[in-house]
This record gives sequence, C-alpha cells and structure tokens, in this order.
Amino acid sequence: MAKLTHQQIADEVFAQGYELVDDSKYTSLNSNIIIRCPQGHLIETSLANFRRPSFTCPVCDKDVKFVNPTIVPKKTGFRVIAFDQATENFGLSIFDDNQLVFYSLYTFSGDVVSRLTKIKKFIAEIVLPLWQPDYVVMEDIQYQYGAVLTYKILAMLLGVIEVACNEANVKYEVVSPNVWRKYAGTAGKSRREEKMLSVALVKEKYGVKVSDDVAEAIMIGRYGAMNHKPEIKMAFGKR
Repeated sequence: MAKLTHQQIADEVFAQGYELVDDSKYTSLNSNIIIRCPQGHLIETSLANFRRPSFTCPVCDKDVKFVNPTIVPKKTGFRVIAFDQATENFGLSIFDDNQLVFYSLYTFSGDVVSRLTKIKKFIAEIVLPLWQPDYVVMEDIQYQYGAVLTYKILAMLLGVIEVACNEANVKYEVVSPNVWRKYAGTAGKSRREEKMLSVALVKEKYGVKVSDDVAEAIMIGRYGAMNHKPEIKMAFGKR
C-alpha cells in the first residue's frame, strides 16, 4: 500500500472528528501519530489502531470530560510545576505565584522502556527548558500489596524525572501522598474515594471539572505552591 501524504492523514482523521497534531514519525499504518480528540485530549496512536471500529479517546472513554488548555502561558511569577506521574497517563499542573495557570493530561504509549524514554524527553526537552519551573513537585511512590511490577515501573519513572531535574539544575520535591492529601483534605477510606475527593475539590476551588489524574496533579501543585522549600528533597536519599 502506498504511503499516505500528510494531507490524506489529516483528512482521514478530521473525517472522524479528530485533529492531526503530528505525523512526523509516520512511515506506515503502524507508525505512531499524535491526534487530538474533540474534547482536546492528545492521543498517541497509529492509523491502524485509529481505523478500528472500537477506537475511542482513552480519556473520554472514562466518561470524564475536562477543559484541556493547549498553550502554556508565559511565566508571570514563581513557577511551580507538579506531576501526578504514571507511564501511561501523566497529570500535570502549573502554578505561578500560587495561582493555577495551566493543567493537562499527557498520554504515552509503547512498552515500558519506550514510555520512560518519551517521558524523559518530554521533561528534559519541553517542560524544564521551555516552561521554566522554579520548583517541581512530584508524588512519591507507595507499594500496594500484590503490585510489585507496578511499583518497580513507578520507581523507574520517579528516577527518570529526578535525573532530568538534576541535570537541568531545577529544584524539586518528592512529596508523600499522605502529606499532600492531608494538606488538601482529601484523605479517604479508599484510593477511589481519595481520587473522587480531589476531583470534587478542584471543581469547588477552581470551577473546572477534570479527570482524577489531573485533579491530583492540581492538588499536588497547590501543595507545592503554598509550601515550596529552597532545598531539594530526594526520593532515594542524598547522593
């Protein structure tokens, strides 16, 4: 089958209500492209996957809709960037002088090593040099019974982000979930309840309805903006 042109791909994606964002890696139907769904969520997929009748936006499929700003505003004060990080769904928020100015959800696909590589590149080449944080806050990992593999992957991800911050000489803090949830008042009886409390609190404080990944990134960012410290806190101790 002949290779499609940029316009042919854009037209095919547009016909289904989506927008083509980036096809620079396209060489075949199985190559990764980046598209935007009608609700503004960025999706990395392939044309082969996109053509499947069952294809849907993985964020919208959770029955969660939220406003997803596409442009990071110019820095206007002390900037805190916060992550509710995972290798597939990566929540992010930005606060300037304690004011929420941006939030978004980023999705990464591929195997574990591929996702970690993409996230490292995203942090090191976009977030840190272009969005210019003065301080980065990320959630520490917690072991959950029976989830050894997940714990290992999250530990690798945390290390990747710490290395990126360290190489860029950006101060950062790794905050325990119990600490920021206590500050936010979202400690619940179950993980699901805690997530829903964060969603509700963000709606109350900022008037926006977001996914739980983004809600927790916003609440982590709020904690960091209000409590930022000049020293670096490392997840794995002093080097």
